[in-house]
Amino acid sequence: MALVIAYESDTRRLKRAIEMGWDDSDPVDVAFSLPVEAKKGDKVLYFVGGKFQYFFGQGTVTTNWRTGQSGPWRGLPYICTSPLRRFPDPIPGQDVEDITGFKSPRRMGVVPPAVAENVWRAARGKPLIEVERAMEGATTEARSKHRNSALRRSALQLAGGICEGCGVNYSKRAKGKGLHCLVVHHKKQLKDTDQPRETKLSELAVLCGNCHLLVHSNRAKALTIPQLRRLHGR
Repeated sequence: MALVIAYESDTRRLKRAIEMGWDDSDPVDVAFSLPVEAKKGDKVLYFVGGKFQYFFGQGTVTTNWRTGQSGPWRGLPYICTSPLRRFPDPIPGQDVEDITGFKSPRRMGVVPPAVAENVWRAARGKPLIEVERAMEGATTEARSKHRNSALRRSALQLAGGICEGCGVNYSKRAKGKGLHCLVVHHKKQLKDTDQPRETKLSELAVLCGNCHLLVHSNRAKALTIPQLRRLHGR
């Protein structure tokens, strides 16, 4: 089972498909093309090229290639997939490249097996480490709040070295040593509860040391990530 890229760079055709439904009765109207190597059981990532450059959705290949027997498809090869599942938020191709090294596709194709699993997770906004939530907040003997280290590693890996506040890619600073400037910030402060609670990956933000200081410049009330970005003019 491989991971294949379904590609579309014609944004007008894509917009028409979104608005009118995924009509496959005429080959001209089909948005996204699959590589000839695709086969039944393969996983599919739908990538929008052109000026957007993002991963749009996912699916699976449900048949092998066939040849149309009648109508507009007569004599033409086609392959079927499961209904396209759009992502709530498209994932930029550059983000996936920063995490996995897999460059944004310029055409349909097959993802190299060595990086396929990581690309499959990163393109869906998933951490490469299989930890997305954990219990935190228990008070230790030193009266500090317990943080889950695996959850922290997942957040850092998903961030790809980029601070969510200022947008600087610290993986490219000081020959990669800039990554040590990044910290994991809890959007929901653990200090605000006296009971352990489950922390989701989406409730964490990766910030550089300077941005983290800005977030907590008011000890009584931390800044939100959108407020922090506005300070940076983002």
